[in-house]
This record gives sequence, C-alpha cells and structure tokens, in this order.
Amino acid sequence: MNAYQNFLDFFSMHNKERLDGLSESYFTAMTEEERGSAFNYLLKRVGANGTEESVNGLFRAAPLRAVATIKQLLKNDSLSGEAQISAAWNLYQEQSDSNLISVFVHFLNDPDPRLRAKAVYFAPAVLTAELKAGLQGMIRTETVQLPRIHAVDKLLACYGVTEESVEPIKYLSIYRDLHNEDSAAKERAFKQLDNFLK
Repeated sequence: MNAYQNFLDFFSMHNKERLDGLSESYFTAMTEEERGSAFNYLLKRVGANGTEESVNGLFRAAPLRAVATIKQLLKNDSLSGEAQISAAWNLYQEQSDSNLISVFVHFLNDPDPRLRAKAVYFAPAVLTAELKAGLQGMIRTETVQLPRIHAVDKLLACYGVTEESVEPIKYLSIYRDLHNEDSAAKERAFKQLDNFLK
C-alpha cells in the first residue's frame, strides 16, 4: 500500500483508531507529488468547515505552502473556531508573529468551554498586555475546571514562574491563590506575579 493511500485510509477510521491523529508518520514516506495531493485533499476539508486535524495536516504535508494558505483563510475568517486556534498555533510555530495572540485571546471568552480550553492551552506563553488581561479575566470568572486550570498554568508560564524558578512555598501560595474562590486571593496572586517583573 502506498503512503498516499495510507493517508486516505486514515479518514475512514473512527474513534480510538484516530486517537493519535494525523501524525508526521503519514507524510514521511510520501513523494513530493503525493504530498501535494495530500495537501489539496486537506485543503478541501479545511474549506468545508475543517477541523484542527485538517489544519495540522496541511502544515505536515507542506509547511511553507500551508503558511501562505492558512494565513489567508484566517484573515478571511474562513475557518471554524477549532481550525482558527490550530491555524494560529501552527503559524506561530513557523513565524512567532505576536499579532496571532489576538486569535487565542478572542476565544478565551467563547461560550463553548472546549474552545476556551483549547485557546488557552495553545496560546503562546508570551506576556503581552492583551494575553495577560485575557488570562486574568478567565481566572476571575471561569467556572469550568479545565479552562480554569489551563488559564492558571498559562499565566504562570507567561511570567516564567515554576516550582524551580521560585521558592516552592511561594509558588504553592500563588498557585492556590489563583485557584481560590475568593477574588481578593486572586488579585493578591496577580500582584505577586507582577512583583517578579520588578
């Protein structure tokens, strides 16, 4: 069975069979021509309200071609929410364009908790004013556990605060305050994090 047919067969799999996703292994044995066919196949899927999986696949099939194509689709607002987050993540890996952070921030307030969780998880850990405000807003108001956990973890990562970088007791205190139901505790943690920048 050739590599392209193996790739096509992936899309007839269901549930657990697709657990590992469209990994790089589907593309490594392909010829350039097959990669081009795979790219075109995935692009049609993306255009038909494609998923994160299809966008990721475009970047695995032909990264340089994917950058230009996905940039335009993102600009034209032609992607579903899940695909927009994946597009921004992949583009950021290729170009580290800080303008892409606004895509993640946009979804931090999405009504769908699944999209909020994805957006905060995949957002780059870069302490911009926009992302900081978005993460703090989530920590103040998020009621769903997974997005809240991701928001706390991402805010700490943005500040470069880990159990290794600060005293463990201080880290634990900040971490607990960020998860605290008491708003005063959260605000105290925000101030402590800002103090690390002084």
